Amino acid sequence: MPWHTIKDEAKISAIIRHLISRQRELKILIDGEKEDLRSRIVKLNRILSEKGKEAQLVIQRLDPKSDNELIRSASEVWMEFTIKKKFCRCKTAYIGPVNDVGNSPFLLTFPLSVQVHEERREERINLGMQEPISVKLTVGKEANGRKAYDLTVIDCSRHGLGLLVTQNEFDLLEGLNVGDRIQDMVLYTPWAVTKVDGKIAHKTELQDGDHKGCFMLGIKSRELITNDKTEKR
Repeated sequence: MPWHTIKDEAKISAIIRHLISRQRELKILIDGEKEDLRSRIVKLNRILSEKGKEAQLVIQRLDPKSDNELIRSASEVWMEFTIKKKFCRCKTAYIGPVNDVGNSPFLLTFPLSVQVHEERREERINLGMQEPISVKLTVGKEANGRKAYDLTVIDCSRHGLGLLVTQNEFDLLEGLNVGDRIQDMVLYTPWAVTKVDGKIAHKTELQDGDHKGCFMLGIKSRELITNDKTEKR
């Protein structure tokens, strides 16, 4: 089967973020076992190690529960999933439980690559602009006072983005006003990472739904509109 291999860490992180935000179920394959196991990635951890900053995956315990012991002795773990109707797989390894609690989630190593299955060789996967799933923006005037925020995209249209601001990020709202410009926002899509500039369009408190009490930060970007028109041609 033809495979396209993604090795760029930022693009792999974007894929992981997509799986987390969509709560996508994964098929877990353990070396030497034929069991059909299921799980989900719940978090992308970043820790400091001797190598510097290192990423780890936090996954739910396996389903069926009776097979959770299988992963503890695994030499390698394969994860299979689909994104944009593309079948994908990646290899990782078991590290251990997150903590000593009996039902603790598991830690896995960050995959070095993601393989994407292609139906035909000429149908190369499009790594261009797609629907973003999260945005990283950095605000602040002083170099030592700038702070980065990683916000989930909850609304996306040709006019801009709606970013979820939870209680932990309310300080971001205090430092931004409608009309303020933000440069070099990092957009994470399932297959790509790109930078755009934007302008604050609104700050709206959400009155109902799962995010009641949080805010939506509206961002307008001429680059997003341009890319949207390009995709539809």
